[in-house]
Amino acid sequence: MKTLKRANEYFGISEKSYKKTGAFNPVIGVDSLFFVDPLLLSKTKVPEFKGALEEVRTYFAEVITLLRTKKETARKLAHKRLILREARGVGIGHGSETDDGSGIGPELARRLLVTAEELIEMGISDPAIFEVMGLFERDFGPDRLSDALIRILLKRIYSYSERLTKEMKIKDTVSIKTYEKEYVLAKHPNKDGPILFLPDGILRAIPVATSFDEISVVAAFNEDLRKRFNAILAACFAGRKERPTKPEIKEYLLESKGRMQTVVSAYQSCVPNSYDFENDPEGLHLWLEKARELVATVPVSVPGKPKKAELESIVQNVIQGFKKFIETKGGWRSLYNDSKEILNESHARHFFYATALLYCQACDIDISPESNAGSGPVDFKLSKGHSEKIIVEVKLTSGHVRQGYEKQTRIYEESEEALASYYLVVQVTPKSKVLEEVLRMEEEEEKEGKKHPAVIVVDGREKPSASKAK
Repeated sequence: MKTLKRANEYFGISEKSYKKTGAFNPVIGVDSLFFVDPLLLSKTKVPEFKGALEEVRTYFAEVITLLRTKKETARKLAHKRLILREARGVGIGHGSETDDGSGIGPELARRLLVTAEELIEMGISDPAIFEVMGLFERDFGPDRLSDALIRILLKRIYSYSERLTKEMKIKDTVSIKTYEKEYVLAKHPNKDGPILFLPDGILRAIPVATSFDEISVVAAFNEDLRKRFNAILAACFAGRKERPTKPEIKEYLLESKGRMQTVVSAYQSCVPNSYDFENDPEGLHLWLEKARELVATVPVSVPGKPKKAELESIVQNVIQGFKKFIETKGGWRSLYNDSKEILNESHARHFFYATALLYCQACDIDISPESNAGSGPVDFKLSKGHSEKIIVEVKLTSGHVRQGYEKQTRIYEESEEALASYYLVVQVTPKSKVLEEVLRMEEEEEKEGKKHPAVIVVDGREKPSASKAK
């Protein structure tokens, strides 16, 4: 049965001692939604990363130099250099069901190459162009750029990880050989290779854009860049209700050298801050601790060897435990940051996933995220009968509730293995007409005898204090 532990717990190191190292403390086996910010590389004082940004820029500058020759052999070499596979065991980014990233494969490398050639033709050859391509290049965002940076800086990461392995006196190790050196690194608990440590000071949260106004947040590093980027796009996309697609943004930016130069120069002037792991303002880090509090506060009885007939009842109990904690035990606070701002859906999904896993970790139920714990339904399966499957999708009323319900309905209808499907909607907005609409849709589908997910509403709205409630 899968368990959730942070790196310090796996290696038997106190949280206080681990924190002193300055290393990111991931939940092993689950991708954490952070990325290596190139500009933070120039701010870190970690000795192994001194000159790291310069190394990255030099790497991309060599790609540009190859392309400027306009020779086919050089172009092939440039394409090869842009294929930057993910390094396993890092624990950040958008993995699937593991803590490995995705990297840059041959097809994405080809498209980046073509874009770089277009920019060179425009007279823009700053190597930082690869760092801003996430603004407009399809399937290329901070997470994939981060994977690329980690691959480029892998020897530095090996050196850093080896030092921490020694300092923390980790005995379970594995050797990694390169052409120049052999590194002794902490062995990954779930695979044959090592776990790679990263300084938390070079990490930022992977931003999620939900509207046109937030489109630049996908790669924005400060307010100035957001304003400049939005100002550039406004001339073409102002008044549109739907968010412009990356291909549309790319086409518009590549029409003018001035537009691209403005974006690159604005990016170059950014002074970003690393993520605040202590206070976790976006709810992306401390979800496991919140889940542990929930399970301790609202115990749920789960049989050690459940039968097929018991699976749905167990899932319902898990959902009700989650609902009770949020609605009656003050758990609603865990859905907001200290400024009472709603945390994103990735947090809610991680939170529920961890809660379900903690409730069921002693029984014969396999709980896994369909894609990953931050962006997809959670699957409950009997470990000895994978055809017995139940799906739970978590949504906030601040998100796309109707679309989620309709998508989840299709998943349920198309999945012959699913015994049942639940759509867990956490109400975090004062009112939600869309939620009311979804409940009507559910009622109509029930009357018509159509398959549909059962909608469970959890009231996660701010509750008045006991004194104010009197």
